[in-house]
Amino acid sequence: MVFHAPYPVGGESTSGSGIRPVRMLQGFHDAGFDVIQVTGYAAERKAAIADLAARLKRGDRVDFAYGESSTMPTVLTETHHLPTHPFLDASLARLLGRHGVPRSQFYRDIYWRYPEYTERVHPVVAAGTRTLYHGELRAFRRLLDRVYVPSREIAGHIPHVRAEQMVPLPPGGVIHDVPRSILTSGERATAPLTLLYVGNISSYYRMHALFTAVQRVDGVRLILCTPADSWEAQRGTYPDLGDSIEVVHERGEGLNPLFARADICSIVVEPSEYRDFAAPVKLYEYIGHGKPVLATAGTLAGRTVAAESFGWEVDYDADALAGRLAHLRDAREEVEDTTERVRTGRHRHTWVARSRFVAEDLAGLDRR
Repeated sequence: MVFHAPYPVGGESTSGSGIRPVRMLQGFHDAGFDVIQVTGYAAERKAAIADLAARLKRGDRVDFAYGESSTMPTVLTETHHLPTHPFLDASLARLLGRHGVPRSQFYRDIYWRYPEYTERVHPVVAAGTRTLYHGELRAFRRLLDRVYVPSREIAGHIPHVRAEQMVPLPPGGVIHDVPRSILTSGERATAPLTLLYVGNISSYYRMHALFTAVQRVDGVRLILCTPADSWEAQRGTYPDLGDSIEVVHERGEGLNPLFARADICSIVVEPSEYRDFAAPVKLYEYIGHGKPVLATAGTLAGRTVAAESFGWEVDYDADALAGRLAHLRDAREEVEDTTERVRTGRHRHTWVARSRFVAEDLAGLDRR
């Protein structure tokens, strides 16, 4: 199979957009595929396309092609962000099409269609990049057999691409078997219920209602693991932490002891229109660690958790949250039963499972 990305793939990224290409590439390897990479900057991709063309010419078979998009228009992914190779990646799609190879691309998101985008970039720049985004999607309509999207809900917001081209491909997770604390019934009655949130905190990731609820309910603790600079920028809006909220700045292997301490992981953040269809990578990271999830009702994360019985969705309201936390504090068997469901079902949501799904889906489109 061919794996395409208009940038180098590798390294240790902590963002969802950086994690996904690395994990999907590894997922294809782990699923047993012989992977031909067409990744890197333009010069590297051009050389890889030439090598691929030679292999196809001499009769080598490629089962399918899968691509990962950038957060910026593909033609701007050089380090100087100038469109110096505007037709390079389209030439790859045409080459594959001539040889009957099913072609697919994962399309990350459509934040560029929302007003917040013009708040982050200059309006003149936004006008130019939006033109490029639209052009890229028109090319997808012509050149691709399948466009994978984070969720079914986002499909209706993506212009130009045909509905039948789009298929949901949410993020995946990696299975981690962290130690579990086994409590006796007596210990369970007195031990605090511990929530864990791992990720950014900002004006976009607002958790004030959760903080208020945790502070109200005796016997509940929250561990907030967030980058130090993010916390410094926001700590003034969370003035009274009390003894029930612990702020840490771990990453990598340093997260394992936090997951071991956690009974439940949290994606309780203030809802927004974008979260109606956004599929957060952290949801599947939590599932991979075998932890049940508390998520905001009305968001895609909340609906996913409820549909899989992997946790609970709750209104983003301090009173509603306090009530749910008090219930879970006193219903430890319910928490443990939900934990067991997550641990039993998490293999369905790994990156390897996502890679195998792509292979099976595209095999159905192969007309050779």
